[in-house]
Amino acid sequence: MPGAARLGDTAGGHGCFPPTSIIAGSPDVLINGKPAARKGDAALLHACPCPYKPHGLHGRAINAGSGSVSINGQPAARIGDAIDCGGSVASGSGDVIIGDTPYQSNTHACGEGAVLGQSPFLKITPLAKNVEALWNSPTFTPQALAALAGSQAMSTAADIAAEKAVSTLPPLAQSLVKVVQSGASKLQMLDVLETGTTKAQRREARKTITQAASANDPQTAQRFSMDMDAAEKAMLADHVYTLDKERNTLEPHRKQVAEDFDNDSGWSVATEDDLAELGIQQKDLKVKGTNFRSQVYIPDPEVFGENAKPTLVFRGTEMDSGSDWIKGNLSQGAVGRSSYYKQAVKTVLNIQDQGVDIEIAGHSLGGGLASAASKASGYPATTFNAAGLHRNTVANYGVASEMQSADSLVTGYRVDGEVLTRVQEKTPVLRRLAPSAVRNGELETTLPKSTFMPDVSTGTTEDKRGSVALHGMDQMRESIEERKVGDLHKLASEA
Repeated sequence: MPGAARLGDTAGGHGCFPPTSIIAGSPDVLINGKPAARKGDAALLHACPCPYKPHGLHGRAINAGSGSVSINGQPAARIGDAIDCGGSVASGSGDVIIGDTPYQSNTHACGEGAVLGQSPFLKITPLAKNVEALWNSPTFTPQALAALAGSQAMSTAADIAAEKAVSTLPPLAQSLVKVVQSGASKLQMLDVLETGTTKAQRREARKTITQAASANDPQTAQRFSMDMDAAEKAMLADHVYTLDKERNTLEPHRKQVAEDFDNDSGWSVATEDDLAELGIQQKDLKVKGTNFRSQVYIPDPEVFGENAKPTLVFRGTEMDSGSDWIKGNLSQGAVGRSSYYKQAVKTVLNIQDQGVDIEIAGHSLGGGLASAASKASGYPATTFNAAGLHRNTVANYGVASEMQSADSLVTGYRVDGEVLTRVQEKTPVLRRLAPSAVRNGELETTLPKSTFMPDVSTGTTEDKRGSVALHGMDQMRESIEERKVGDLHKLASEA
């Protein structure tokens, strides 16, 4: 008889591609310390021209199992059982074997009926929690029996309720929850999330998993929702640097940003008609004789929903632009006056006059401009490693201090150790001269350096180059994504 298959055992190919691992299994039945594999459990993606799958990268799953042994209501998988792409299970337990016989115990139907009837005394799917054996109890009483029955009933009801909650999720969300709760790693979870799916499907899966887990872990759910929104704003704050440039002249990171934007990002650059609805024109997005640049981005309601708002994004400092430094940064930081900030406030007030709701974003100098626009208008802003805002800047352009909006409307992300924040807030002498960035200090928006970019130093005083590298949008986006992946994995395990 064939050996039992388990999580991590090999799912064979069929001569055209190396085998991959089984990545799902029973949450409560272990074989040799590993979750048991069942019919329907997933195997890691591969890219064969398979007999029963389209050419290219695709998912696959076990589609055969024992006719007489079931685990969690599904046939137990064994060495040799088929995989739906044309391969088969290639490895398994060396000492646990599962047969396949036409004969069944006369208790088999009874057991199935008990599961379907949700009996509190006989529980096969999922496995009952261990309880103290009655014969080891000091007393053997009817009360002890009643307590045991009650605990079994409560355990069964809770597990059934959890399974029912998962079954109401969209298909992709169900797959994510099941694979994570079967022991999948973060990278394996990402394989399921990103392979062959659309942005709308991924966003729906993330949102519904967050809602399902919010009662168990409200702090992580709230932070993940905030980071989901911030990741979109970060992508736009990165993309605005690509405008007005030939794509073949862009550095590799920005070239990839431009390509990703065009490929199912869920956003589009505002047209003249879009801008007219906001009460502005193309000429309002630039300042003649300077490098000032802003852009309005329009969300796709099919991806983000009907209530999604346009986002006004300000570009940050470009290192080779003298006007960014002189007319954007230095004059505003010193005396609160700058043609860049004047235009930012003017643009957002024109939009406000139309009674249209928008959101605002920006990185570096663009984050300072976004902060000023938010305080002038009351629109929420998301900023990334933002420049500081002089206390007189917004008032200098028509909005008195008592009329300005609260700093709490600015969700200010920063990477710990990056150069601009350190100069503005931690460097002696300079911190007295440079204004601090505006942000809601109650939020978890200071991020560690991403482990996905290990070549970037931590930004200590001994390594100023690392601190400068941490300022870029590439590092910021990696740090946001890394926290998002960890939180989604945690929420899926709790859904």
